[in-house]
Amino acid sequence: MIVPMAFRQPTIEGIIKVVIVDDSVEIRERLAARLWEIPGVEIAGQAATVAEALRAVRELKPDVMILDLRLPDGNGLEVLRVMQREQIQTSAIVLTSFSYPQYEQRARAAGAYAFLNKAKEFGRVAGLVRSLLPGSGQTAEKPVELSSQCHRGT
Repeated sequence: MIVPMAFRQPTIEGIIKVVIVDDSVEIRERLAARLWEIPGVEIAGQAATVAEALRAVRELKPDVMILDLRLPDGNGLEVLRVMQREQIQTSAIVLTSFSYPQYEQRARAAGAYAFLNKAKEFGRVAGLVRSLLPGSGQTAEKPVELSSQCHRGT
């Protein structure tokens, strides 16, 4: 259920629209609560499956998508590949418990802006989204790198 790759400019001056994709309602709610606290961030929608994620990115046209890799009907890599193929200009932040180097390589090859370990780097998501706000000084050429100690899955 939807609830109302390269970095693109926000659709409304100073506002970043975010879609959260995770099969866990608890994770989606925790992320939404953290992001709601950031001025200039709008939670445009939430999704729990690949199909819902693709519908959300096409219909809601978010600036940022926070994307889990493991989803009930497939994986986040599929979402990234479709976004890349359709040239959808949404910055994808992969947030996963399966932060193996090969997944990071595949995600980055498919256009992921950032790749974070859900257990160890959950708290970094809000700061990363904040850094994408206009005037923050962050640019698309400075993607977040996964730290070497985070390559083990949890």
